[in-house]
Amino acid sequence: MLRSEIQKETGLTRKAIEYYEDKGLINPQKSENGYRDYSIKDLEILKKVSIFRKLGMSISDIYQCISSGGDSLSTVLREKQHQLDLDEKRKAILEMIVKGESDELINEKVSMLEVEETIYEKLEIAFPGYFGQMLFAAYQPFLNEPLEDDGMDSFYEYIYYLDRLPSFELTEEEKKYIEKISSSFDMKILKEINQAKLDAIEGFENWMKDNEYVISSYESYKNSEEYQNSLMKQIQDKLKNFMKENQYHEIAIPLIRKFSKSYDDYYKKLIKANEQYLNNKYQ
Repeated sequence: MLRSEIQKETGLTRKAIEYYEDKGLINPQKSENGYRDYSIKDLEILKKVSIFRKLGMSISDIYQCISSGGDSLSTVLREKQHQLDLDEKRKAILEMIVKGESDELINEKVSMLEVEETIYEKLEIAFPGYFGQMLFAAYQPFLNEPLEDDGMDSFYEYIYYLDRLPSFELTEEEKKYIEKISSSFDMKILKEINQAKLDAIEGFENWMKDNEYVISSYESYKNSEEYQNSLMKQIQDKLKNFMKENQYHEIAIPLIRKFSKSYDDYYKKLIKANEQYLNNKYQ
């Protein structure tokens, strides 16, 4: 099928179809003249994608659902239901405050709600602002789970460690820069970026082969004068030095691995992937 036929059948724009192809959701055949030939399977997938997007699903969730043949859809549904339940309970507590209910009853309801919060939500509440924003974004995919009893001590040890750190100072220019780049990233996009990192770790060798040009371009950019003189480099260097001075990797990472089993699993794979990358780079 031609793209014009696909557009007519699905109601999707040409750019949207190209985007979903780039994300690996569909794989049309390419003819010698450059035209794409879309299969019935591509059409059915795009119809599903169109519906899922209208329901607010992220690309990473859709990709997992499509690649699993729909098996992961129940997981997505549970996550959304959990979030809806939490929002409903938060709304009920706000209504209690408006009605003037006693502090004792409100605190009791809040304590019950805290049990259901994810690790990420707990950390966001404990450390709002730039400090938490810069530290926790990289761990976000591994913190969307409740805090288990066996990880409780490590979690509060991590909180205690972070709270005793000296202030991480940023200039007004650096703060404005972080706000600017953060404003274009909602949680859905952040989740998609982090999912791409997870996919790379799961199939590292294939990912390396498929992304040789991207890796080469990224390394060239990191060595370029533009990047070396950028605010991004300035902030990253400042954060790296801050972590080094306060032994973040020696103290914090082992604690995160204890209260997040999914991060511990990722960390082990990351070490292995990094070894493979260095071996490939210096061969």
